[in-house]
This record gives sequence, structure tokens and C-alpha cells, in this order.
Amino acid sequence: MQELKYRNEYKHVINKAQAVILKSRLRAVMQPDENADANGEYFIRSLYFDTHDNKALSEKYMGVPFREKWRIRFYNHDASMIRLENKLKRINSCLKLSCEITKDEVLKILSRDYDFLKESKDPVRQKFRKELICEGYVPKTITDYVRTPFVSPLGNTRITIDSDLRSPTGGLMDMFDPDSPTVSVFPDERCVLEIKYDEYIPEYIYNLIQQFGGLRTAAMSKYAACRKFL
Repeated sequence: MQELKYRNEYKHVINKAQAVILKSRLRAVMQPDENADANGEYFIRSLYFDTHDNKALSEKYMGVPFREKWRIRFYNHDASMIRLENKLKRINSCLKLSCEITKDEVLKILSRDYDFLKESKDPVRQKFRKELICEGYVPKTITDYVRTPFVSPLGNTRITIDSDLRSPTGGLMDMFDPDSPTVSVFPDERCVLEIKYDEYIPEYIYNLIQQFGGLRTAAMSKYAACRKFL
């Protein structure tokens, strides 16, 4: 069983100019994520699930302090490493439980074949199967974006800047097709700044971010943004 350890999480919506400056400053004091490419980036595609009556989306809009979401995620269009993730939110802290899942298993889920999940002893798979059947979770939308991640061992701090948030042009698409048509959710090229840490964030990193001034914590959800856009 994975350790249930919540992390502090804060989000800000920033403009493109702020993102460019912040990336330059963070490179000087933090390390790029080990999975990033030569440009310090990687591409993320996520398939989000919700109930027929949109429980996750509704709770987000209502500001419910304790909520969760389910998604299937992979990187750089590489289907050899796919994650099934259950993200739990508790006010300004979060917990992510995850396990590996194969492309064939994803296709089974999309065709409403959940029997293989019953055979697994993994608690994430077991919980997902229960909520697929009992809560009626179904695929709702796909989100695409480019992430620039920075990490520091101090406070287990992780800062990411997500840009070029995109969503399918209509309905669901083939999530494994890199050429599936998408459209920009933020035509003005806004970016999402996410700050995560355990017990503390190093003061010099905090001060660097606050140099912009006026940054306010945003109730930002890329899933909700794509659903609202559609």
C-alpha cells in the first residue's frame, strides 16, 4: 500500500511573459526534472473520468474542500508507460495514488470491459473498478499540455509551468493518436504555475516567485477548463 502523505499544492494562472521570466530564474536555483528533454520540457496527455452527473466537475465549481478525480496519463505520446492516477484534494493539499496500466488495458476500460481489474490486488485498480461500476465513472475529456518542471530536494519542492493547454475539438478522440485534432483552451497563451512541497518551501524559491507581485492562488483545474471550453 502506498504511503498516504498529502503535499501542499498551490496554483496560479500567469501570462506568457511571466512564464518566460520565471523559467529563466528557476533554472538558476532548481534542477530540471529527470524526465524532461533537452529543453527541460515534456508533453502530457491525460484522459479524465467523471460520473454521468459530473460529480468531480460539480464539486470543483462548488469549492467542495474534499474531492477526488481519476485520470489515465502518459507522456510524449509514449504508450509504453501509462499511469492510472487517483488524485485526492484536501483544501490546499493533495495526495496522488497511482499504478501502471498498459495500452491494452486502457482500451478495455474504454470498451467498458472491467473484468481484468477484478483480478488485480493493487488497491488503486480495485478502487477504480469499484467506482467505475458503482459510481458510474466514464471518460469525459482529454487534456494536452507542455510541462516545464523544476525540483529541489529541500522540502521536496516541485514547481511546474504548464503551457499550451489544449482540448479535443469535439467530444472524445483517440488518445493514442498524436495527430488527433485539438484546440487551444487559452488563446491568450496563459500558463498554469503549480507549486508543490511537503512541510516547507525554501525561502529563496518562495521569494523568487513572489517577486512578480500580485500572484494569487487560483482555483484552477485543467480538467474543468477543458470541460468548460467544450
